[in-house]
Amino acid sequence: MLSGLGWVDAEAVRFDQNGDPGLKVPHMGWNEVVPAKASALTADFPADARFYFAHSYHVKCRAAEDVLLGVSYGAGTFTAAFERGNLFGAQFHPEKSHRFGMAFLRNFVERC
Repeated sequence: MLSGLGWVDAEAVRFDQNGDPGLKVPHMGWNEVVPAKASALTADFPADARFYFAHSYHVKCRAAEDVLLGVSYGAGTFTAAFERGNLFGAQFHPEKSHRFGMAFLRNFVERC
């Protein structure tokens, strides 16, 4: 468990294979995301927005209102992106996520 800078009430947690022995770590590949709240960062996203992930850890927000996007992986879900005030974080690689990543980056530059 890693605490980070403390700007967001969250921690970085390694994926746990004990709960799901079939879970591959690192998690690599494409996943559809599910919005947890409305945001300028995800405005006009299509319902099937998907992003490319390559990671062994994920951020666990303690405050549900900080979660922006969620994603299912294995038997559970994890935070794919968070927003707290003017702080944003994404677990995926927008630069490798084609049109969905470009929309994400465009919204960040133009709206945030």
